[in-house]
Amino acid sequence: MLALSEYDGTRKEDQGGPCVGDVLAELATLPFLTPRRVVLIRDADSFVTAYRESLERYLTRPAPTGTLVLECRSFPRTTRLAKAIPGVGGQIIECKKLTGRALFDFVQAEGQRRDRKIDRAAAARLIDLVGSDAGRLAAEVEKLALYAADQPAILERHVVELVGAAREEKVFAAVDAAAAGAGDQALRLWRQVLSTDPEAAFKALGGVAWKLRQWLGAHQMLASGLSISEIAPKVMAWGREQQLDATLRRLPPRALRRVVAALAELDSQAKSGTRSIETGVERLLVELAGSAR
Repeated sequence: MLALSEYDGTRKEDQGGPCVGDVLAELATLPFLTPRRVVLIRDADSFVTAYRESLERYLTRPAPTGTLVLECRSFPRTTRLAKAIPGVGGQIIECKKLTGRALFDFVQAEGQRRDRKIDRAAAARLIDLVGSDAGRLAAEVEKLALYAADQPAILERHVVELVGAAREEKVFAAVDAAAAGAGDQALRLWRQVLSTDPEAAFKALGGVAWKLRQWLGAHQMLASGLSISEIAPKVMAWGREQQLDATLRRLPPRALRRVVAALAELDSQAKSGTRSIETGVERLLVELAGSAR
């Protein structure tokens, strides 16, 4: 990229790592064919520690056409350096991994940025499918906004139609069907998973385990006195409170723990080559469906 210099802060200066003199010289150099020159230092914690005083002095007269970006694991706001940054027009942006309600709010905010409303159930289903990676979620919202451009809102069916063909969706749907006592449907969905690619069975085990642990966690919260409406956002079941309530009623903790233990045993046996994941998961889904009746 034009007028962009990047450094790896984990490298020493003689290995191409950042030297404060070179960094400040680059910031002071006038940019060519662009309004600003940007210097980015990744993993900059050691750099900041080593050259804190030099950086503090730089902020008393920062380069008017240079922007320094420091990517750090920790940047305490109580230091002189941190306190000086806002005074020269800089920003300290804290990036935390999104979880729970914050993840749901992020998806809806991404929809608002594109002038699109995202239904609660649609947001929950998207998180189920994509996970907590903010970049992937934003990209999927972008695609959904285009896909449902002629609709008043992005609905769960749009997510299922556009994203739901993924293997993970069918895994979750198979476990949900088994939890509802629909063993035949669960097996049909599981066989669709197996038809996606040769490695699907091994990759799907994590999805099955994730679902089971979510329900176990929900039981623990229920025992602590939380209501279903309070629990649903914590287990990514926004808009599906009734379904979650029915699942927890059908599957008590002892039944879920039994299936989780069986899943762990299956994983161990499959890795040693003594058992087939394909048939093993089928048996677990049948057991789960039986427990739900």
